[in-house]
Amino acid sequence: GNWPPAWVAYIVGALKAGGYSDVVFIDAMTNHLSDEQVRDHIIEQQPDIVGVTAITPSIYKAERVLQIAKEVLPSAVTVLGGIHGTFMYPQVLKEAPWIDAIVRGEGETVFLNLVKAVDSGHWLEARANVRGIAYPDAGKVIATPAEPPIADLDKISPDWGILEWEKYIYIPLNCRVAVPNFARGCPFTCRFCSQWKFWRKYRTRDPKKFVDEIEVLVRQHQVGFFILADEEPTINRKKFIALCEELIKRD
Repeated sequence: GNWPPAWVAYIVGALKAGGYSDVVFIDAMTNHLSDEQVRDHIIEQQPDIVGVTAITPSIYKAERVLQIAKEVLPSAVTVLGGIHGTFMYPQVLKEAPWIDAIVRGEGETVFLNLVKAVDSGHWLEARANVRGIAYPDAGKVIATPAEPPIADLDKISPDWGILEWEKYIYIPLNCRVAVPNFARGCPFTCRFCSQWKFWRKYRTRDPKKFVDEIEVLVRQHQVGFFILADEEPTINRKKFIALCEELIKRD
């Protein structure tokens, strides 16, 4: 089936908490939109900023979306986030010079600060003060110092209402599916995995507050199946048992 892009809910929640509510999400992948349809959406919305994410298999499609955005709106700031850009930003900015900035790593704080820099009206001057991004400047790639990981994940308030839930179905059970973050990162440093390097610090949620989020998804958005985003859910035995008991308690 189609899995919902949880990053959208978390990023948009951070933007709205920071005072930016004029956000539109277009799920071009789930809706199988052509380049021309994406172009039409951008023309219709006239955004100040166009942001996309990409894992490695989708990087060229993501780059193309931002190229279309620049063709349509040369003044729009084009931004790429996600795991591929985080590690491969020198290559991405070289092969896609129309990208104005890459968000490296955990995106909520970094992207909010980037939006504030654009909103200031002095993006070219302000971008150097935005931690956790990379951008092209006079033929060079500049990477600003990293933004510290978010210490308390429970302070993030995702906006799950931004998604069209009828599109995200788990086929075996024929019900809506969500992928909420119970934790980020991993305490181990396995060479074959990038999770620990991307998130940099292993952090878990408060079980009760996390189940609050699940309850919102069940009651308000009729989600019936959850994929728990946590690399090591049972490593903290006490916290994981508390999570299970809270789910049972609330039925």
